[in-house]
Amino acid sequence: MKKSRRNPFTLVEVVVVIVIMLVTGGIAISTMRTDSTARLIRNSTNEFRSLCSRARYKAMEMSEDRLVVYVPEEHMFYLARPVANEEEAMEYEFGFVIQRTMKWALPEEFELATDNSDPIEVFRFYPDGGASGTSFNLACKGHSVAIGVAKLSGSVVTYERGEGEQ
Repeated sequence: MKKSRRNPFTLVEVVVVIVIMLVTGGIAISTMRTDSTARLIRNSTNEFRSLCSRARYKAMEMSEDRLVVYVPEEHMFYLARPVANEEEAMEYEFGFVIQRTMKWALPEEFELATDNSDPIEVFRFYPDGGASGTSFNLACKGHSVAIGVAKLSGSVVTYERGEGEQ
């Protein structure tokens, strides 16, 4: 009886199979890695919360108010402090001194509707940990999130809205 011997795979066949697997895997990974709008909103609001937390802690540490200010021309949020005296009030027309080292850039995909080109005080944090300010809406690709501040605790609160909600 004659034994038949099967030929093993050739090196070329193995390489072709590996290349096909790598290309398929690359396509699958690139498809899954695209950021969804919800993830983009969540990450951005967490970064903004971080800036607000720094402002709150700075207010408690320095025993004086700290502000979160939006500068529409730059699409940036900055930490600021109120002017301390009359001389500063003359120098800084908006009533606060912006600290340009503590900032958060509004992502390009986001829209923040404002009719004003001047810097805007968004939130004010007090030495006792409390805060004041109005809520505002950030919009991104048909979704929006309302961001506000809890007056007693000074924590930033968000409410995500779906497509088309106001």
